[in-house]
Amino acid sequence: MSITSVVHCLGWTVGLLAALMILPALTAMLDGDTRLAWTFAASAVLCGFFGAGLALATWQDEGQFGKHEAFMFLVLVWLVLAFFGAIPLHFSGMPREPIDAFFEAISGLTTTGATTFVGLEAMSPAVLLWRALLQWSGGLLSVVLAVSLISHLGIGGMEAYHSALPRGEGASLPARMLQTVQDLFWIYVLLTLLSALALWAAGMSAFDGLCHAFSALSTGGFSTRDGGIASFQNPVAELVLMAVMLLGAMNFTLHWAAFNGRLRVFRENIEIYYLAVSVSIMVVALLVLGLFDQTDREYLDTFRGEIFTAISALTTTGFLNQPIDSGDIALAPLAPILIVGLVLVGGATGSTTGGVRLMRIAVLFKQAQRELLRLSFPHGVRPLRLGKLRIENPIIWSVWSYFFVFILVLAGLALALAYFGLSPDAAIAGAAVAVSNAGPFLHGIIPEAPAYVEMSQGAKITMIIGMLAGRVELLALLSLLNPAYWSR
Repeated sequence: MSITSVVHCLGWTVGLLAALMILPALTAMLDGDTRLAWTFAASAVLCGFFGAGLALATWQDEGQFGKHEAFMFLVLVWLVLAFFGAIPLHFSGMPREPIDAFFEAISGLTTTGATTFVGLEAMSPAVLLWRALLQWSGGLLSVVLAVSLISHLGIGGMEAYHSALPRGEGASLPARMLQTVQDLFWIYVLLTLLSALALWAAGMSAFDGLCHAFSALSTGGFSTRDGGIASFQNPVAELVLMAVMLLGAMNFTLHWAAFNGRLRVFRENIEIYYLAVSVSIMVVALLVLGLFDQTDREYLDTFRGEIFTAISALTTTGFLNQPIDSGDIALAPLAPILIVGLVLVGGATGSTTGGVRLMRIAVLFKQAQRELLRLSFPHGVRPLRLGKLRIENPIIWSVWSYFFVFILVLAGLALALAYFGLSPDAAIAGAAVAVSNAGPFLHGIIPEAPAYVEMSQGAKITMIIGMLAGRVELLALLSLLNPAYWSR
């Protein structure tokens, strides 16, 4: 195994993170906060130094970047970037403890949105922008890794993933990642700017609109206010955010194909069909259930709040447009069950969302349907298909393996959180939102759950492990823990 090739790629990613730090440094300077501007500038120089040093030191000895190296890079990139991303947060003086800064950074990069920061309204715009940039860059990184690396490794049934980008057969994995970044970066930037302009036109300030565009497209959930979207009380902005969250929940290679004139890819992609069906079912169900609502709430306002929460949950964003203590979140008292189910499903493969993903859920349901039909026709031959793609048995077994590991990790995280002091229901909810990268929903599901900043260090570390496990492929993470991996 070539460690130098992994270090070389990590050096480049750290260097890119350093370049991003220039934006909050300039923001702090324009805001008149010289100390914070120097904090971000010094952090950028430090990260740039380490990133360039790692890349240049391994330039002549990159080695072979194969599957073993890919597994290691897939896990280490999130930890390394979170470490360097936490440096300006720590020295800004905002977090209480160093682990809070790391928690905030990895929560942003993994697009989880769980925050240990309070008093966001009074916080420096530079810090708020950096949190949003961490989510935005983490969303792009997750798409690039899914398209260029995970799908080629065939982890958890990813062989069935359809990318509208050229496959790059014969090219090395780093070359595929670089080409994917070049193809998707400007599409990602353009969608972000359009989203920010739409939110600004809807009544948000330019800064709030930009930060929430970063969060919505990356399906992250960070906000510029403690009360989140509920603080704005802006129905038009909520409609825009719903559209942006759904864009983030789609396969991003389809956006690339659409910008290149291939609009038919949306019609041909099976996961877009499943996403549309899921949203349609939610809309109809919420409309019908609203007719039986016996409260005095305005019907349209109630429906808008419920569908916003449902879409936010399905896309694992975590935005809530109702105050947590209002008792009006989604479909109370069925809301906790509904929200947990939606966040565990997640969006399309190749999107910025977390969760199991629609493709795997579809494979599981179709396999269950096939087994039921075999009870009546035991000798029948029924191939399993997703759209036009035939799913072979090895892919089905791989999906089942992923699902089994997902449930085990979910149970293990819940037990660990309960051990570190959370109530049983809060522990289960915390595990679900961590592994699904939908952190803000913890208090939407269990309003009395402790704030993230109030959790013990053990609980915070457990949540960090859950965020990492939810963002990387679980089977890749377990491969690093297998002694046989290191003996090769």
